[in-house]
Amino acid sequence: MLLTALGDLVPFLPLEPYAGRDWYTAAGEQLYLLLPFWQAADIQRVATSLRNQGALLLGAAPFGSSEVLKFTLPGEYKRPGAATAAPPATPATPANRNANTIAPSWQPDSETMARIAQLGIPEHYVREQLPEFVTYWRERAEPRHSFGSLFMRQVKSKWEAFRATAQRKQPLPSAWQPNDETLRKLADEGVPSTFVSRGLQRFLDYHRSSGKQSISWDLEFNDWILEDWEKQDTPFIEKRKPTAMARDWQPSEHTWEQLQRLAINPRFSAELLPEFIYKWTERGGHSARWGELFIEYAREEWAYYCQGIEKNPVAKPISRNWQPGGDCLSHLMNQCEIDRDFALSLVAEFIIYWRGQNAARKSWDAVFVRHARHQWAERNKLAIGNSYGNPKDSHNNTNQRTRDRSIGDILTDTNW
Repeated sequence: MLLTALGDLVPFLPLEPYAGRDWYTAAGEQLYLLLPFWQAADIQRVATSLRNQGALLLGAAPFGSSEVLKFTLPGEYKRPGAATAAPPATPATPANRNANTIAPSWQPDSETMARIAQLGIPEHYVREQLPEFVTYWRERAEPRHSFGSLFMRQVKSKWEAFRATAQRKQPLPSAWQPNDETLRKLADEGVPSTFVSRGLQRFLDYHRSSGKQSISWDLEFNDWILEDWEKQDTPFIEKRKPTAMARDWQPSEHTWEQLQRLAINPRFSAELLPEFIYKWTERGGHSARWGELFIEYAREEWAYYCQGIEKNPVAKPISRNWQPGGDCLSHLMNQCEIDRDFALSLVAEFIIYWRGQNAARKSWDAVFVRHARHQWAERNKLAIGNSYGNPKDSHNNTNQRTRDRSIGDILTDTNW
């Protein structure tokens, strides 16, 4: 495994010819990115073992103390007639290896941009990722040896996720027509077939000219027709009236069927329900289409979960120093409306649990999002229960919002 990682790094490492061989220097930051499940002592132990077997030649101080691996690979990297002696050890801590925090005006150097360009990523897309990257590492204030390698990794992951999402979306086919199931669902909603026929042509004309792409055009058409139907001013039709979100709200059978048509795991959808209900009870909003809002919410959450799996093809155990990425925290705060401090407070226990399970996952960010959503829903169910419980308890801060209470207040609350 170590030999494979070093072979992948060789094209991107500085080359130093010595005694007829090409020597390469890999920094600890680079190796930790490729081998997150190993500590410094593990890398040193395996490298020493490979050297003793003649599979690797080393030319620096022990990795455990220097975190620098200077090496050459015998065989294909050996020049004809070259000597076999290794170069003298290099200083353990060169000046240019010092770790620093990121600067507000940080920019990737030309070498990093060239390596990203080799991946086929457009430069304008790379530049768009800079502000978020710099902001994230400024907030963390953690020193790093090479922000260039971190930036390249983030851009690559985002680009792969972007392409995966784009591939699932398709423009409206030229001969598209709604399927029988969609027409039956609209009929069950009480929409006349003549109204559906009139709306179909407008739907086709608009989306053929708009250039919009979608994962499911049947769902788009269903939403389009229902929205038009609710806007009709026909006195002989009983239209649905906007209602407030209730704590015991449940999606209709039609909503669950729509989610299954989108290939969303039913258990995954059910996990979202407490969070969705709390989100809208907190906002105090009214709607006549709670089912459609829940479908859209589930679609976005499922897309994020699938993207995390797709961009990490190899399952890996969680590392001791794992932290949720910037995209993960942004998704929790913006999409799930979960407090950042609350999410970060779950990290330590999350790592302990999964290291104890000794399990491997493709995307720990995706697993953490599901865990944070569950914990947030459990916390809010407790608060909602207190807020809307027995009216006699109104003197015990029952009207206090969940977000105004600390975790300590919730854990030590004995009103129940």
